[in-house]
Amino acid sequence: MKLYVVCDLEGVAGVVDFTNQCMEEGAYYQQAINMATYELNALIEGAIEGGADEIVAWPGHGAFPGGINVELLHSECKLVMHAGDAGPVGFDASFDAMMLHGFHGMAGSGGVLAHSFYPFPKNIWADDLKIGEIALNMASLGEKGVPTVLITGDLTAVEEAKALGPDVQDATVNWALDEKERLGALSVRKAISLSPVKSQSVIKDAARRAMGKIDRIKLFLIPTPFTLRVEYIELKYAERIAQSHKVTRLDDDVTITKKCHTLDDIVF
Repeated sequence: MKLYVVCDLEGVAGVVDFTNQCMEEGAYYQQAINMATYELNALIEGAIEGGADEIVAWPGHGAFPGGINVELLHSECKLVMHAGDAGPVGFDASFDAMMLHGFHGMAGSGGVLAHSFYPFPKNIWADDLKIGEIALNMASLGEKGVPTVLITGDLTAVEEAKALGPDVQDATVNWALDEKERLGALSVRKAISLSPVKSQSVIKDAARRAMGKIDRIKLFLIPTPFTLRVEYIELKYAERIAQSHKVTRLDDDVTITKKCHTLDDIVF
């Protein structure tokens, strides 16, 4: 069976700080991407035990190397390289399943390091459905007939994915600590995290079980056409998009809309 893995960084156990761990110039960035790679390797081990015989991963965190240390990568994983971070590439209908690795919740969810894409949308809707990176990745593969069978990350990310696909297997590796902040919909850095060794064990087991669910999990799709609505945290981001794309600005000046006939029409 053929597996595609979409990788991020903010949902990896032990990763709780944007500046120091998620930015290339951060003091602990290399440590963070090493931990992400070890988690990915555990996912691959579990997937192989569950029947996967070809695995391709797309490292989607920022510019090259995308949040993965290729030197440490599992020998049985192929890596999509130098393809940018605008969305997964290199997949088609030949894949049997997709897994989301190291994910965070959408902006405003109150999860650990929660956000949605760049440059800093506050809220994104496809018609009346509020979406983030998880929904768009699931829908992108879903359009090709590829179901999402696993998500690893913080609790908010897991809840987000399971709201779109209740049967998706999950591996929760950290939790927002300040419930007041979470309920207030802020992005949280205070967290309780599994140790890297424990998270790898949990992820390996979840990946193995997820492979057994492939035939039972329904595709998540965003029906087209739809109206995209993006609310930004600052005026300058809405202005930047309006200057480079054909969109409609709403009266609040920080929100743009666009009619999308395919997922490729989405702009941020």
